[in-house]
Amino acid sequence: MMSFPYNFNSDACPGCRGQCCRGLGGYVWVGMDEIQAMAQALAMETDTFTRQYVRQAQGRLSLRERVINGEHLCCFFDPVDCLCTIYQSRPQQCRTFPFWNHFKDDPQKLAMECPGVILK
Repeated sequence: MMSFPYNFNSDACPGCRGQCCRGLGGYVWVGMDEIQAMAQALAMETDTFTRQYVRQAQGRLSLRERVINGEHLCCFFDPVDCLCTIYQSRPQQCRTFPFWNHFKDDPQKLAMECPGVILK
């Protein structure tokens, strides 16, 4: 991406063990179109999917988290294989990582957390 002070090499993803999918907690914001796509990918009814995997936070919809050994994991992150179980239908927020505007302010910190980030 041109306006970011870094590039991203997705070849680093398998070696990092999913740092972008785990941590201290946060939100993976989703819209209804994304919820429907994820539900369809899992062969679930949208309302069942929503009850099981979606929560309301700050007036918006977010994927739920699981806490394992004090670590917050996205509900679709497999901590054994360190892979997203819905990768092909993952939300836009996940698809655009690490190209989020708030990372522009501190790309060095992002590069320390994400081995795929290459500072320009």
